[in-house]
Amino acid sequence: MSLRQASSLSSPHLLQLLDGAERLSRTRDLREIFRTAAECTMRFLDGSYGLLFAVRFTPPDLTVGLLGCCVSDGTDTYWDDVCDGQSWLPVDPLLANCLHTDFGHALMQEDDTWRLAFSVGALGQARWVLEIHTPTQPCEADCNALCVFLRCFENQQQQWEYANLDTLTRLLNRKTFDDDFERLIAAAELAEQARKAPQERREQAQNITQPCWLGVVDIDHFKKINDNFGHLFGDEVLLRVADLMRQSFRNNDKLFRFGGEEFVVMLRNVSEDHVQSIFDRFRLDVERHDFPRVGRVACSLGFARIDPRLSPAELLGRADEALYYSKNNGRNQANGFDELIMSGKLRINTPAGQAQIQSDIDEIFL
Repeated sequence: MSLRQASSLSSPHLLQLLDGAERLSRTRDLREIFRTAAECTMRFLDGSYGLLFAVRFTPPDLTVGLLGCCVSDGTDTYWDDVCDGQSWLPVDPLLANCLHTDFGHALMQEDDTWRLAFSVGALGQARWVLEIHTPTQPCEADCNALCVFLRCFENQQQQWEYANLDTLTRLLNRKTFDDDFERLIAAAELAEQARKAPQERREQAQNITQPCWLGVVDIDHFKKINDNFGHLFGDEVLLRVADLMRQSFRNNDKLFRFGGEEFVVMLRNVSEDHVQSIFDRFRLDVERHDFPRVGRVACSLGFARIDPRLSPAELLGRADEALYYSKNNGRNQANGFDELIMSGKLRINTPAGQAQIQSDIDEIFL
């Protein structure tokens, strides 16, 4: 059944779903796809609040992780996506019921509220479930129309993944890097402005005053892994490293497969005192992991603070310089560009680079 067919069977407000489907078709940002689907569903059902979950099925367990919530104040809806989707919980009977059907839905009454759950995906393959709380029981035709609308959400999500994710590791791909890097530089500029603001304004904007960082990760001796064990096990190493990255870094950190055995990490709002330990934690996770047949694998890292005065090429070059130092001085280590410069272990040979470094040092100590 199409949305237009469904609209002829029920109330005129089903046309809202057509507008929602059209909005989804124009949306390119992942979080905006989540937001649009949840908000349109909430408005359609006159819901009081909604929850969007990611679904994970690792036999025999079926678990969900909260991605975000949508709340209505009676006149408008508000989306909050601070949840990381990585805190996995058992499903309750309502969610389990809808997840055991093909693009199905389930509902139950609790006091004066109706709980509805909609699975997004084919039977046994659903990746999301949307739960809505509403004061009135919807009719079956409205629920069926919503199931069709959520197929639009799934299609848009799949298109986003095809365009933005590396096909092997499912990390962000190289062609998404430039846009995300520009946003990271913009965030670093806001943090710098907040840091230089008067004390009372710094206290009000404390959550954006910490620096942003760019890290480059390279798997040590990866060619030997491919040569000794074959590309199949080399790909398995890449998959495991990508999984370790997802586990080690925060959900809002940007993780890229940059090409071959090289990965890139973008961090926002991390203090200078903590950034070294963050990259070291990931490096040690890789070092301790037992890779199938290959055994132990190590990686080298270099990172640099995002300075909005520099070009993207210069910033990436700083992280690369720190990575090359790590690889040329023993491997299996993480080094920061600024620390290498301050300790004299790394030198910048270009006059422009030397002037910029001197400016940074003057700002730190003056």
